[in-house]
Amino acid sequence: MWTAAFRMVAHEGRMTYHTLQIEHGGGMLATVWLNRPGQYNVLDSRMLDELIAVFAELGAIAQLRAIVLAARGPQFCLGIDPDWRQQLLANAADRCGAEARLAALLQAIHACAVPVVAKVQGDCHGAGTGLVAACDIALAAGHAGFRLPELQPDMQPDVAPVAHIPWVAQAMGARATRRYLLTAERFSAFEAKQFGLVHEAVAADALDERADAIVAALLQADRKKVFGDVIWNKVNKPTGSPAA
Repeated sequence: MWTAAFRMVAHEGRMTYHTLQIEHGGGMLATVWLNRPGQYNVLDSRMLDELIAVFAELGAIAQLRAIVLAARGPQFCLGIDPDWRQQLLANAADRCGAEARLAALLQAIHACAVPVVAKVQGDCHGAGTGLVAACDIALAAGHAGFRLPELQPDMQPDVAPVAHIPWVAQAMGARATRRYLLTAERFSAFEAKQFGLVHEAVAADALDERADAIVAALLQADRKKVFGDVIWNKVNKPTGSPAA
Protein backbone atom coordinates (compact mmCIF):
# COMPACT_ATOMS: atom_id res chain seq x y z
CA MET A 1 0.00 0.00 0.00
CA TRP A 2 1.43 3.35 -1.02
CA THR A 3 2.10 5.85 1.72
CA ALA A 4 1.68 9.60 1.47
CA ALA A 5 5.45 9.99 1.49
CA PHE A 6 5.88 7.91 -1.63
CA ARG A 7 2.87 9.32 -3.44
CA MET A 8 4.54 12.68 -2.96
CA VAL A 9 7.79 11.32 -4.36
CA ALA A 10 5.99 10.11 -7.47
CA HIS A 11 4.39 13.51 -7.94
CA GLU A 12 7.80 15.14 -7.81
CA GLY A 13 8.73 13.26 -10.98
CA ARG A 14 10.66 10.45 -9.40
CA MET A 15 10.11 6.80 -10.13
CA THR A 16 6.72 5.19 -9.69
CA TYR A 17 7.02 1.55 -8.62
CA HIS A 18 4.91 -1.11 -10.34
CA THR A 19 6.53 -4.37 -9.18
CA LEU A 20 7.20 -3.24 -5.60
CA GLN A 21 5.20 -1.94 -2.68
CA ILE A 22 6.91 0.58 -0.43
CA GLU A 23 5.90 1.27 3.15
CA HIS A 24 7.43 4.37 4.69
CA GLY A 25 5.49 6.93 6.64
CA GLY A 26 8.39 9.30 7.08
CA GLY A 27 9.88 7.56 10.13
CA MET A 28 13.02 5.52 10.69
CA LEU A 29 11.80 2.27 9.06
CA ALA A 30 10.91 1.44 5.47
CA THR A 31 9.75 -1.87 4.02
CA VAL A 32 10.29 -2.86 0.39
CA TRP A 33 7.91 -5.60 -0.75
CA LEU A 34 8.57 -7.68 -3.86
CA ASN A 35 5.09 -7.59 -5.32
CA ARG A 36 4.73 -10.09 -8.15
CA PRO A 37 3.20 -12.95 -6.14
CA GLY A 38 1.37 -14.35 -9.16
CA GLN A 39 4.78 -14.76 -10.85
CA TYR A 40 6.56 -16.07 -7.72
CA ASN A 41 8.25 -12.67 -7.35
CA VAL A 42 10.70 -13.49 -10.13
CA LEU A 43 12.96 -10.68 -11.25
CA ASP A 44 12.20 -9.13 -14.61
CA SER A 45 13.69 -6.06 -16.26
CA ARG A 46 11.28 -3.64 -14.60
CA MET A 47 11.66 -5.11 -11.10
CA LEU A 48 15.44 -5.05 -11.42
CA ASP A 49 15.44 -1.36 -12.33
CA GLU A 50 12.89 -0.51 -9.66
CA LEU A 51 14.90 -2.26 -6.94
CA ILE A 52 18.06 -0.39 -7.95
CA ALA A 53 16.12 2.88 -7.85
CA VAL A 54 14.37 2.28 -4.54
CA PHE A 55 17.54 1.38 -2.64
CA ALA A 56 19.23 4.51 -3.99
CA GLU A 57 16.20 6.56 -3.00
CA LEU A 58 15.77 5.10 0.47
CA GLY A 59 19.50 5.19 1.17
CA ALA A 60 19.41 8.97 0.72
CA ILE A 61 16.70 9.53 3.36
CA ALA A 62 18.55 10.89 6.37
CA GLN A 63 16.17 9.71 9.08
CA LEU A 64 15.98 6.07 7.96
CA ARG A 65 17.73 3.54 10.18
CA ALA A 66 16.41 0.25 8.79
CA ILE A 67 15.00 -1.19 5.57
CA VAL A 68 13.21 -4.54 5.49
CA LEU A 69 13.19 -6.46 2.20
CA ALA A 70 10.16 -8.75 2.16
CA ALA A 71 7.86 -10.39 -0.39
CA ARG A 72 4.15 -10.78 -1.00
CA GLY A 73 2.71 -14.26 -1.48
CA PRO A 74 4.06 -17.70 -0.55
CA GLN A 75 7.44 -17.40 -2.32
CA PHE A 76 10.21 -14.90 -1.63
CA CYS A 77 11.85 -14.84 -5.09
CA LEU A 78 12.29 -17.73 -7.53
CA GLY A 79 15.09 -16.15 -9.54
CA ILE A 80 14.87 -14.59 -12.98
CA ASP A 81 11.60 -14.36 -14.89
CA PRO A 82 11.70 -17.26 -17.40
CA ASP A 83 10.11 -15.19 -20.16
CA TRP A 84 12.70 -12.47 -19.72
CA ARG A 85 15.46 -15.08 -19.59
CA GLN A 86 14.39 -16.43 -22.97
CA GLN A 87 14.53 -12.93 -24.44
CA LEU A 88 18.00 -12.40 -23.02
CA LEU A 89 19.30 -15.69 -24.35
CA ALA A 90 18.45 -14.49 -27.85
CA ASN A 91 20.33 -11.20 -27.54
CA ALA A 92 23.90 -11.09 -26.27
CA ALA A 93 23.94 -7.32 -25.82
CA ASP A 94 20.78 -7.35 -23.74
CA ARG A 95 22.13 -10.27 -21.74
CA CYS A 96 25.33 -8.39 -20.89
CA GLY A 97 23.29 -5.38 -19.87
CA ALA A 98 21.08 -7.49 -17.62
CA GLU A 99 24.13 -9.06 -16.01
CA ALA A 100 25.51 -5.61 -15.23
CA ARG A 101 22.17 -4.45 -13.79
CA LEU A 102 21.86 -7.51 -11.56
CA ALA A 103 25.38 -6.85 -10.29
CA ALA A 104 24.46 -3.19 -9.74
CA LEU A 105 21.39 -4.18 -7.74
CA LEU A 106 23.32 -6.46 -5.41
CA GLN A 107 25.93 -3.76 -4.91
CA ALA A 108 23.20 -1.17 -4.26
CA ILE A 109 21.74 -3.32 -1.47
CA HIS A 110 25.16 -4.08 -0.03
CA ALA A 111 26.33 -0.45 -0.14
CA CYS A 112 23.05 1.12 0.99
CA ALA A 113 23.69 3.66 3.75
CA VAL A 114 20.79 2.13 5.70
CA PRO A 115 20.99 -1.45 7.11
CA VAL A 116 18.89 -3.87 5.05
CA VAL A 117 17.14 -6.85 6.65
CA ALA A 118 15.89 -9.68 4.43
CA LYS A 119 12.72 -11.33 5.75
CA VAL A 120 12.43 -14.55 3.77
CA GLN A 121 8.95 -16.00 4.22
CA GLY A 122 9.13 -18.62 1.46
CA ASP A 123 11.24 -20.34 -1.15
CA CYS A 124 14.16 -18.53 -2.73
CA HIS A 125 15.97 -19.69 -5.87
CA GLY A 126 18.75 -18.53 -8.15
CA ALA A 127 19.19 -14.77 -8.26
CA GLY A 128 16.79 -14.51 -5.31
CA THR A 129 19.49 -16.02 -3.12
CA GLY A 130 21.73 -13.17 -4.23
CA LEU A 131 19.24 -10.66 -2.86
CA VAL A 132 19.41 -12.43 0.50
CA ALA A 133 23.20 -12.65 0.45
CA ALA A 134 23.58 -8.93 -0.29
CA CYS A 135 21.49 -7.86 2.71
CA ASP A 136 23.16 -6.96 5.99
CA ILE A 137 20.94 -9.29 8.03
CA ALA A 138 18.83 -12.20 6.79
CA LEU A 139 16.04 -14.06 8.58
CA ALA A 140 14.08 -16.97 7.13
CA ALA A 141 10.97 -18.93 8.02
CA GLY A 142 11.78 -22.52 8.87
CA HIS A 143 9.74 -23.92 5.97
CA ALA A 144 11.56 -21.78 3.38
CA GLY A 145 13.83 -23.59 0.96
CA PHE A 146 16.71 -22.46 -1.22
CA ARG A 147 18.02 -23.70 -4.58
CA LEU A 148 20.81 -22.83 -7.01
CA PRO A 149 19.52 -24.35 -10.27
CA GLU A 150 21.72 -22.41 -12.70
CA LEU A 151 23.85 -25.33 -13.94
CA GLN A 152 21.12 -27.91 -14.50
CA PRO A 153 20.88 -29.26 -18.07
CA ASP A 154 17.08 -29.15 -18.05
CA MET A 155 17.04 -25.45 -17.23
CA GLN A 156 18.30 -22.48 -19.20
CA PRO A 157 21.03 -20.72 -17.23
CA ASP A 158 20.01 -17.84 -15.04
CA VAL A 159 20.81 -14.43 -16.50
CA ALA A 160 24.22 -14.18 -14.91
CA PRO A 161 25.52 -16.77 -12.47
CA VAL A 162 28.64 -14.63 -12.14
CA ALA A 163 26.56 -11.71 -10.89
CA HIS A 164 24.96 -13.32 -7.85
CA ILE A 165 26.90 -16.53 -7.20
CA PRO A 166 29.96 -14.70 -5.75
CA TRP A 167 27.66 -13.07 -3.19
CA VAL A 168 26.12 -16.43 -2.31
CA ALA A 169 29.55 -18.05 -2.11
CA GLN A 170 30.83 -15.37 0.22
CA ALA A 171 27.78 -15.75 2.45
CA MET A 172 27.61 -19.55 2.66
CA GLY A 173 31.09 -20.62 1.63
CA ALA A 174 32.53 -21.83 -1.65
CA ARG A 175 32.30 -25.52 -0.77
CA ALA A 176 28.58 -25.51 0.03
CA THR A 177 27.89 -23.28 -2.96
CA ARG A 178 29.67 -25.70 -5.32
CA ARG A 179 27.66 -28.62 -3.99
CA TYR A 180 24.28 -26.96 -4.44
CA LEU A 181 25.16 -25.53 -7.83
CA LEU A 182 26.21 -28.97 -9.06
CA THR A 183 23.22 -30.83 -7.64
CA ALA A 184 20.53 -28.11 -7.61
CA GLU A 185 19.25 -29.79 -4.45
CA ARG A 186 16.89 -27.86 -2.24
CA PHE A 187 18.39 -26.91 1.10
CA SER A 188 16.37 -25.81 4.08
CA ALA A 189 16.36 -22.53 5.96
CA PHE A 190 18.09 -24.31 8.84
CA GLU A 191 20.82 -25.53 6.49
CA ALA A 192 21.05 -22.01 5.06
CA LYS A 193 21.65 -20.78 8.61
CA GLN A 194 24.31 -23.41 9.16
CA PHE A 195 26.08 -22.34 5.96
CA GLY A 196 25.74 -18.61 6.75
CA LEU A 197 23.34 -17.54 3.99
CA VAL A 198 20.83 -16.47 6.65
CA HIS A 199 21.50 -15.47 10.23
CA GLU A 200 18.40 -17.03 11.76
CA ALA A 201 15.79 -19.61 10.79
CA VAL A 202 12.65 -19.40 12.87
CA ALA A 203 9.13 -20.80 12.89
CA ALA A 204 6.93 -19.12 10.30
CA ASP A 205 4.62 -17.68 12.93
CA ALA A 206 7.61 -16.14 14.72
CA LEU A 207 9.23 -14.51 11.67
CA ASP A 208 7.48 -11.15 11.96
CA GLU A 209 8.17 -10.92 15.69
CA ARG A 210 11.85 -11.75 15.24
CA ALA A 211 12.20 -9.26 12.39
CA ASP A 212 10.54 -6.61 14.55
CA ALA A 213 13.08 -7.30 17.31
CA ILE A 214 16.00 -6.95 14.90
CA VAL A 215 14.57 -3.71 13.53
CA ALA A 216 14.04 -2.38 17.06
CA ALA A 217 17.74 -2.92 17.76
CA LEU A 218 18.69 -1.11 14.54
CA LEU A 219 16.48 1.85 15.38
CA GLN A 220 18.39 2.48 18.60
CA ALA A 221 21.40 3.96 16.76
CA ASP A 222 22.41 4.94 13.25
CA ARG A 223 25.27 2.46 13.39
CA LYS A 224 25.97 1.98 9.71
CA LYS A 225 26.36 5.71 9.06
CA VAL A 226 28.08 6.63 12.32
CA PHE A 227 30.77 3.97 12.09
CA GLY A 228 31.08 3.81 8.31
CA ASP A 229 34.51 5.42 8.02
CA VAL A 230 36.01 3.83 11.12
CA ILE A 231 34.76 0.27 11.45
CA TRP A 232 32.05 -0.50 8.96
CA ASN A 233 34.17 -0.39 5.82
CA LYS A 234 36.54 -2.98 7.29
CA VAL A 235 33.61 -5.36 7.76
CA ASN A 236 31.78 -4.30 4.63
CA LYS A 237 34.63 -5.06 2.22
CA PRO A 238 36.58 -8.08 3.46
CA THR A 239 39.24 -9.59 1.23
CA GLY A 240 37.61 -11.31 -1.71
CA SER A 241 34.33 -9.45 -1.32
CA PRO A 242 32.16 -9.29 -4.43
CA ALA A 243 32.08 -5.55 -3.82
CA ALA A 244 35.84 -5.19 -3.60
